[in-house]
Amino acid sequence: MLNMPIRSVSDAFHDSWRLRWPFLLSHLVFTILAAAVLAPITTVALRAAIALSGQPALSDFDIALFLLSPVGFVGAIIVASLLLTVYVLDVAFMMAIALQVRRTGHRQFEAGIVRILPHAGRIVGFAWRLLARIVVIIAPFLLAGILVAQAMLTEFDINYYMTEKPPEAIKAAAIIGVVLLLMAALLTYMLLGWAVALPLVLFQGVSPRQSFRDSVEAMRGKRWDLFLTMLAWAAVSIAIIFVTLGSVGLLSNGIVGLVGGNLSRLAATLLLLTAVWAVLNLLVTTVTTGAFACLLMERANWPGTSGVTIDDAQNRKWLRRALWATMAGAAVMIAIGAFDLSSYRAQDKVQIIAHRGAAGLRPENTMAAFAKAIEDKADWVELDVQESAEGEIIVIHDSDFMKIAGVNLKAWDATAEALADIDIGSWYAPDYTDERTPTLRQVLELAKGTESGVLIELKYYGHDVNLEQRVADVVAETGMEDHVQVMSLKYPAVQKMKALRPDWTVGLLAATSVGALWDLEADFLAVNMEMASHHLVRASRAAGKDVHVWTVNDPLAMSEMMSLGVGGLITDEPARARQVLEERAKLTSVERLVLALGSRLGLKVSNKVYRDGSP
Repeated sequence: MLNMPIRSVSDAFHDSWRLRWPFLLSHLVFTILAAAVLAPITTVALRAAIALSGQPALSDFDIALFLLSPVGFVGAIIVASLLLTVYVLDVAFMMAIALQVRRTGHRQFEAGIVRILPHAGRIVGFAWRLLARIVVIIAPFLLAGILVAQAMLTEFDINYYMTEKPPEAIKAAAIIGVVLLLMAALLTYMLLGWAVALPLVLFQGVSPRQSFRDSVEAMRGKRWDLFLTMLAWAAVSIAIIFVTLGSVGLLSNGIVGLVGGNLSRLAATLLLLTAVWAVLNLLVTTVTTGAFACLLMERANWPGTSGVTIDDAQNRKWLRRALWATMAGAAVMIAIGAFDLSSYRAQDKVQIIAHRGAAGLRPENTMAAFAKAIEDKADWVELDVQESAEGEIIVIHDSDFMKIAGVNLKAWDATAEALADIDIGSWYAPDYTDERTPTLRQVLELAKGTESGVLIELKYYGHDVNLEQRVADVVAETGMEDHVQVMSLKYPAVQKMKALRPDWTVGLLAATSVGALWDLEADFLAVNMEMASHHLVRASRAAGKDVHVWTVNDPLAMSEMMSLGVGGLITDEPARARQVLEERAKLTSVERLVLALGSRLGLKVSNKVYRDGSP
């Protein structure tokens, strides 16, 4: 074993590059097998766990509560172990190829299949045992971090702490950072001791349970050397990723910026950039993962022929099975991909929903922002409502006025007299110093008689008295019943409002979710843009529900969401969204698809920074 970490890492990357083609082929075969076998198993396990909660799906707050329950915690462990198995299998495939080269000099990707697949059960057992050990280590530290946050970061709204970064937030972040550093140190120490556990399971016939103890014994006195080696590997990997993918990303964004907002020219440019990025991404991840596998094998002293062996007959049997499974998996993935491509809709009837008014051009949730949204012909003006101290329905997103005004006052403690003195616009620009917190009634009167409806988000911070009924009363008194929709992150509130006003359109907001979200009692779904997918949109439409996405401000992202078939774009830039909708109507289906791929790769046309993208 080489003693110098730099030399070990250099040799590992040299071996990985030398074996790049069998590594790459093995990686592709494994990825297909994982998608065809492990992904469905993971989905079934996840849905089974959710079913025990009594709901078809869980979103946001309900997810956190479910994970804290015994059933939810066990379900999370099962799903996490399956996901960890995916990575462990990938590394195991490459270890087998490296071992084959060491023994015979032949660079055969088949070695990964015939040596690993017969022992998939042992690898799964190893993965969940590894995960269980990790959970036991990190749980106390995470709990300590949560307690620190609850003790120091609950006086004001979380958006204030995240945006303004006051001294107490910095102090809490420092304490939590120290806790996490201690956690990382302990976890790293333990993982270094378990470094050769997987090679022992794969190539020396050691049981998954025994492998951890044997690995600790084998690594006695060698952890520091391995730590330096892994640091060097990480540094080289990051450098490779940064130089290759980072350069492609910077080049792509530069080219996209030069092309400008013309969607037709963007589509042609992105087609080439996407192909280049995909090839480089696959090669880079293969080489870095392969180097990691080679390092672990080197630390395991490249086991000899003792231990687990497979004869030629077994080799041929498992190779045939793997090839058939690979072809079947590839056929399934091609069929799904073809169906997905065919489902890219020429969606030209998307509702433009102005997020807190035209919040990209005016201070959020102000009469100026709402007037601008109406001027820009937004289909809906979205706003957030809470109850004031006097029971008035006021328009404010956060639980307090710290972020938008620097005033230590909770929304539910605010009186009309206090609100009259709070400037909520000058943080954006001096021209808006006269802006004050509007009431829901004022916004409804502003929108009345225009082409813009009002989308009301019910905000709950544990102090609402009769929010749903009071909102319904104000809407009725202004005669806007046919021009409003309501939504909330809180599922019981959606059910309550729907029971109160069955004829209204009431939707569920979700930042995250698990399960069949479309089966919940809601007329539409409003989801984080990262959650949006063909499956979610198709299933929701089949259930009679539109899907809105937030917060979408870049033209490429807008076009991608339209291609997915969403029913509404929640955006800070309603005028820009209208322009994209008009330009996109002139594009071919292929051009729309290419724009969607460019967005998925993280490319952007606009570099504008927004203060708050939450719903």
